[in-house]
Amino acid sequence: MAKRDVNVFEILDAQLADVSDSDTSGEMQWISLDRIADNALNFYPKPTSAQLEELMESIQVNGLLEPPTVIQNKGTLYYRLISGHSRITALRRLHDREPDAPQYQRVLCRVLPQMDKAQEMTAVIEANRQRVKSDALLAEEAKRLTEAYVKRREAGEDLPGRIRDRVAEAMQISKTKLANLSAIKNGIKVPGIMRSWERDEIPEAAALEIARLPVEAQYRLLDYVVNGHHDYSIRSVKKFALMWNGCQKECPETGEFCQHAEAIYDTDFHGGVWHSPGCCSGCLHRDTCPSVCQYARPAGMESQTAPEDHGGIAPPPKLENRVELSAEDWQVRRERFSQRLRAAREATGLDRAAFAEKIGEYKATYSAWENGNLPGSGAFPRLAQALGVSTDYLYGLTDDPVPKPALAQWQPLDEDHWPADQQLVILRWDNALGEWCYGTARCVGCYSDLYPFVDTDVGCELEEPSHGEYDVGYWWMPLPEMEDQHESDEA
Repeated sequence: MAKRDVNVFEILDAQLADVSDSDTSGEMQWISLDRIADNALNFYPKPTSAQLEELMESIQVNGLLEPPTVIQNKGTLYYRLISGHSRITALRRLHDREPDAPQYQRVLCRVLPQMDKAQEMTAVIEANRQRVKSDALLAEEAKRLTEAYVKRREAGEDLPGRIRDRVAEAMQISKTKLANLSAIKNGIKVPGIMRSWERDEIPEAAALEIARLPVEAQYRLLDYVVNGHHDYSIRSVKKFALMWNGCQKECPETGEFCQHAEAIYDTDFHGGVWHSPGCCSGCLHRDTCPSVCQYARPAGMESQTAPEDHGGIAPPPKLENRVELSAEDWQVRRERFSQRLRAAREATGLDRAAFAEKIGEYKATYSAWENGNLPGSGAFPRLAQALGVSTDYLYGLTDDPVPKPALAQWQPLDEDHWPADQQLVILRWDNALGEWCYGTARCVGCYSDLYPFVDTDVGCELEEPSHGEYDVGYWWMPLPEMEDQHESDEA
């Protein structure tokens, strides 16, 4: 890259020539490069060789655009860095290449006043706030910042509020994320997995799932990823967690975690439920299961290959309890559907054209449904909702047209699913230790309010959840209001 004609160092030198070389009151000061040392409190990763070369080239072209921050070693003429370790390293290399170049012999620094070790640790973190950081680096930053605040409070410094809140505010992250990072850092025990997390190769949700696993399971997960060519996506990690909890942790033949766990999962885990004991040797279908493991396979059982007369394609399974409907049965069902559809539509007071427009269908298409044609499965829910009946009623599975009330479901606490004003709810959140916490509350505000919930017992505002962290790990479900006992007695 070609150098510019203007030397930024010369301009700074001319403009700031009157800056004192001995002023340490927090002002800018020119300091010889050999008097600046690295700070032992700096825990941030060093730049790669490529990053360092890029920084050196930038300094050669543009000069040092952002001055480092230093603090003076008490009683000496030497300084240690608060921020700017990469910039000073780049300047040292440039000085080694061009030892006589004046722009690489001293550097303009911002000098901070003296402070104790805890305050200095806080300053190091604060000075590196704008860095692009991985979750692992954020977790280490939170740990050190927490320790620094604790020491400062123990030293008598007035630090009101909770330290956790102060750390989250200083790092500009939510308290939920702070708790998650702490749980991950303390929960992951396997060095190989920890290194992957530090390289930002594991998503936060997957890392939190790993941190909840016992140490033995974490070691087996590492084998699962490395030997099985899997990744650390949340889907893979959750799949392994299900296998760990559902399969034999100690195979009776090998003494290790079941080597056949993934095949058992693919065959026997469906609908959110295990349909086997988690070991082929104790499975009731081991004599006929094509996925049975080698240790439980009966003698003489053929391997899992399709017969040659099927051209490599297995024959279709025999459906023992399948009931085939006759043409007469289908005709009865079609007529029943058409009659019920017509009667329910007439109850709305709309003619065919108006009702077809209401549900977004052509009149001819809808008329065919009332004349004996069955619609596709996707049309049944729309018809049932528009007519106020159940799909079972339209299908002919029940004679009761009234739809059953749907069970209350957990909903995310975000702006799109916000509860109604004065709605009584039950809140659920993750305590970062693998457990759910619950609490009842009444919604008295909207998404943009700071404290939109009150305690149902004492009527005071709930501090958590507060604005900015609703949609991070919080869920809610409506609760029915209790009927007033006094009014019930009078009635």
